[in-house]
Amino acid sequence: MIDQSRRKPQIYSKKIENHAPGKSVSRYFLVQSSVLNRIEKGEWGPGEMIPTERELANAFGVSIGTVKTALLNLVNTGLLFRVQGKGTFVSGSMIGRDKIRLYHFVSGFENEDTPLKVKFQNITSVKGVQPAGRYLKIKPDIELYRIDRVFTLKTIPVVFAVSFLPGNLFRDIDKFPREFFECKPLYQMFEDVYKLPTVRYKEMFSITCATKEICTSLEVPEGTPLLQVEMLALTFKNRPLEYRLSYCKTDSVKLFRMPMKMMPAR
Repeated sequence: MIDQSRRKPQIYSKKIENHAPGKSVSRYFLVQSSVLNRIEKGEWGPGEMIPTERELANAFGVSIGTVKTALLNLVNTGLLFRVQGKGTFVSGSMIGRDKIRLYHFVSGFENEDTPLKVKFQNITSVKGVQPAGRYLKIKPDIELYRIDRVFTLKTIPVVFAVSFLPGNLFRDIDKFPREFFECKPLYQMFEDVYKLPTVRYKEMFSITCATKEICTSLEVPEGTPLLQVEMLALTFKNRPLEYRLSYCKTDSVKLFRMPMKMMPAR
């Protein structure tokens, strides 16, 4: 929901930033880059309205048509969205503002997926865990938070998820009550509490066998084949936010993925 009570957005520059001499760069691209840079710096946060096209045109000394082209490109990447009659707003997390879920299980292509319930297990502080530290670009002596959760389909556990978060980005996250991790998706919390929207994520898929730890959470015998999904979530400027290992039980349902338009890496 858009908060119309937020402060009026401000523009800090009266001209387009200079670019390298000798290079021909479209003016709309310079406007586009400037708007993106300000969003990345947090000057315009998720859910906030950016200045009007006329205000941007006056600030950058370009035509409204140039601004329209720049903003349309950012809308097409998912970074911005428009509300007719109100303005243009910063999208925030682009895994889907309506349903920020990574897990969709179906029996077939013609079936609708059923939302999963989340059971929080534990959050601990750890160090030197690999490959989490390497993917998150954290030194071995820097703290990571590990969050364990189980996702159930009706009453059947289908996913055991272990998330690793950089401690320096998510200070005091271990002080939140367990209900916080069950009622709100992690990506929504990253954005709402820590102002860190997820703009991209990458995944790798493989097959593994259930260990004792996984057996207890998924209620399967040790050695049961499972689908393992490794996921790396990133915010602006390709900065890693979360490394997640998901162990999925797919004997009765299948993990479903639909390609999404995501923001290109910067």
